[in-house]
Amino acid sequence: MKDVPEKVASSEDSSDAQVLRQELEHERGRRESLEAAFEKLEDAIIVLDADQVLFANTAAADLLAISFDRLVRMGREQWLREIAALFDDPPDILQSLRDRPPDLDAREDFEIQRPRWRRVRAMAKNLRLTRGRGQLVVLTDITQDADLSSARRRQALTDELTDLSNRRAGEQAIAREAARSRRTGRPLSFVLFDVDHFKMVNDTHGHAIGDRVLREVARYLSAFLRRGDIAVRWGGEEFLVILADEPREAAFLFAERVRKAIELLRVGEVGAITISAGVSELVGGEEAEAALHRADENLYEAKRTGRNRVV
Repeated sequence: MKDVPEKVASSEDSSDAQVLRQELEHERGRRESLEAAFEKLEDAIIVLDADQVLFANTAAADLLAISFDRLVRMGREQWLREIAALFDDPPDILQSLRDRPPDLDAREDFEIQRPRWRRVRAMAKNLRLTRGRGQLVVLTDITQDADLSSARRRQALTDELTDLSNRRAGEQAIAREAARSRRTGRPLSFVLFDVDHFKMVNDTHGHAIGDRVLREVARYLSAFLRRGDIAVRWGGEEFLVILADEPREAAFLFAERVRKAIELLRVGEVGAITISAGVSELVGGEEAEAALHRADENLYEAKRTGRNRVV
C-alpha cells in the first residue's frame, strides 16, 4: 500500500514534465517562426537587453558589416562601441540606446560612413522582456531613396540645356554666400555675362544653332571655374558666376580671361562668338540684390560701349 502514493506522485510528475516539454516546444516553435519571419524582412532587426544582443537577423549583420555569428554573441556595450566606430559623428540614437531612458522612443536618419556609405533610418523602442527591460532597434536602408531624392533635387536645380545651375539654384547660392560673406567679412563678387548679338544668331541660324552656342559658351565658362565658384544660367543668353572669397579686382581678371577665351570660339556657320560682362562686389551690409543690380548696370555699359568687353 505504501507504494501506491509514490506511483501516484510519479504519475503526476510525469504529467507535469510532459506539459512543461509541450510548453517549451510550443515556445521554441513560436520563436523559430518569429525568427523566420524576421529573416524575410529587408529591415535590420536587433533586440537588446541590459547585457547583450538577444536577437539579430542577417539583414542587420549585412547592413552593419558584422558577421552574424559575432553579432548574436555580442555584449550590449561591445555592440554599441562597434556601431559607433562606423561613423565620423555617431548619431544621437546611439546615445539614447546607451542611456536607456524609460520612455525610449527614438527615430533618426543618419549616414554610415564605413565600410561603405549608406543612408539609414533608425527606430528604437523599449521592450518588456521576461528578464527585464530591453530595446528593439529597426534599421532601414534608405540609400536608394536618398540617392533618388538627391538626383531629383539636382535635376530641379540644373539647367537642362547647359548643365549649369539654373536660376533657382543661383538664387539659393546667392543668399547662402551673401550670408556667409556678411558673417565672415570675406569678399563676394559677381560676374554677369551676356552673349553678344544672340538674337541675331537665333533669327539668322535658328534656335537649334542658338542652343549650340549657349552650350559651347557654358562649356568654355566652366573650364575657368575654381572649386567653390558657381556658374548659373541666369536667363536666356545671360550667365552669372558667383565668386566667393574674391574681391572685385580678381573677379574682373576672371571675367577678362573668360572673355578672351570665348573670343577665340567658333561655332559652325555662326563663326566667331563674343561676350560682354559686368562685375560687382558685395559692399558692407548691403543686400545681394544691390550688388547684382550694379553688375547688370555694368553689363549694360559694356554692351552700350561696343560689346566684347568687361566693365
